[in-house]
Amino acid sequence: MATNSKKPSQIYPASSTSVPPFMPNQIIDPSIRGESFDQLIQNRGIRFIHKRAAPCPNMEKLTDNSHNPLCAICNGNGFLYYCEKEIWGIFVSNSLEKNFEQQGMWEIGTAVVTFPALYPDGTVAEFNTYDQLEIDDFPVRLWELKEYDPSENGGVTRMRYPVDTIDVVTSAQNNVRVDFVEGTDFTVNVDGNLAWIAGREPSYDAPNEKGEVLSIVYHANPRYNVLQQMRELRITQQLIDGQKTAIRLPQQILVKRDFLFNPPNSES
Repeated sequence: MATNSKKPSQIYPASSTSVPPFMPNQIIDPSIRGESFDQLIQNRGIRFIHKRAAPCPNMEKLTDNSHNPLCAICNGNGFLYYCEKEIWGIFVSNSLEKNFEQQGMWEIGTAVVTFPALYPDGTVAEFNTYDQLEIDDFPVRLWELKEYDPSENGGVTRMRYPVDTIDVVTSAQNNVRVDFVEGTDFTVNVDGNLAWIAGREPSYDAPNEKGEVLSIVYHANPRYNVLQQMRELRITQQLIDGQKTAIRLPQQILVKRDFLFNPPNSES
């Protein structure tokens, strides 16, 4: 039969400072107030638009995962988004970034974001892999190479992200740089794409089906995709109305820039 070791019972000599400590009969409850942390995030964070992700069902057979690469429902990336909600979050300090780098997990375009447990409307904020986060208040500079084709999208040059402002649109004609001017050659339509003004469009070689290549630099809202939650189910106990109640705590999410997470497909 197994036996346990004896409890320590050795008596040590007392010193002149050996006095009984003051200890109350009842210890104050040390509960972590999750809502206080949530308020801190809301007061110091930035605004995100959280979109939940779902696999796109536009496929002929499930067994071979035959999803249409030019799917108009999900733009060919295999996921559709629904249930957009506003939430506030904070990008974490450099110390956590270094920690990921040491573990071999840190990559260009990734970040760790802390979010509260609840949306501002009081519903539970849940994050899962492939969810999308968009920062609406801080546009960033992006660029794309596009080949003009008047037969696609009604002659509108479709951008990956809705354009906020145009920085430059340029091409090379006979080894000479040619710039296109907003308002003279094109406008940005309500969908954030480039709509060309009649008679000012880039060139197109119809017999060879070859269009003029455009270098487009613009500003748009950055988008991130969720890679994973850093900690599953951050839960603690909190004293609420005299009862110990399980509550959710703020959560940390590892995210990556959308164009790195999901490289562009062949759509124009």
